[in-house]
Amino acid sequence: MTELRTPLFSLQHTLECGQFFRFTKVLNTYIVQSSNRIFSVSQRGGSLFYEGVEEPFLIQFFRLDEDLDVIYKEIDQDPVIHQAIKKYRGMRLIRQDPWECLLSFLCSSAKAISHIRSMIEILCKSSGKRVFWRNLMSYGFPEPHCIETPLQLESVKAGFRTNYLINASRCMDRGQLLSLKGLPYREARAHLVSLPGVGKKVADCTLLYSLDFVEAFPMDTWIRKGLNKIYFKGKKMGEKAMEEFVSDHFGPYAGYAQLYLYHFWRSHPI
Repeated sequence: MTELRTPLFSLQHTLECGQFFRFTKVLNTYIVQSSNRIFSVSQRGGSLFYEGVEEPFLIQFFRLDEDLDVIYKEIDQDPVIHQAIKKYRGMRLIRQDPWECLLSFLCSSAKAISHIRSMIEILCKSSGKRVFWRNLMSYGFPEPHCIETPLQLESVKAGFRTNYLINASRCMDRGQLLSLKGLPYREARAHLVSLPGVGKKVADCTLLYSLDFVEAFPMDTWIRKGLNKIYFKGKKMGEKAMEEFVSDHFGPYAGYAQLYLYHFWRSHPI
């Protein structure tokens, strides 16, 4: 077990806020899977204790190299976000594998988080490779081009998402996704939205949670409801007006504001 000092970090809030799906909690330890990696991580005070992964990966994965105080100063612009930051202080974005992130959020449409996690695990079992860690055997995330026919996804019960997953596997790979980091945000989103089944929400989740576009602000039911009720005082606003508001109000780290507001409103329905 290796120790890593981590000031201003909450492992629990970071993993359990709905941005990432492949983990299991055993007592106070999380067994985390990312692509073909399996590792354990727990937190005591200001330290992480981990096995099965190298420290540089852990720092990158949990974005521990970012100055969260600087981010808070940018996004802490009103009493609502201030309350969310106070409650979930130390919650960070996870820098996920972009391929896994894209397919995970393609599975997420109209599904509760527990259902999404179940679908992803069955998807891995149906199309991923076996991976081993200590006495644990599991399945890695399917690589691009591994999903070729609907028969592979029959057990997943992906429904209307089946063709979207197959198309993404045929048309996109990790390198193409990583190349989007060189584009402006709007252009990168337009590229993703051109894929069948990828709307703005899935595109923004992929850009925010895996490709470092921290200005991306995924709009789902919780976020739209909260913005309309709290920030717009019940006035129904269009998506463009919402996007302009969050960009102006929360600035270049708007995606962090989304993370906190989403978790806050999901845990405390308004």
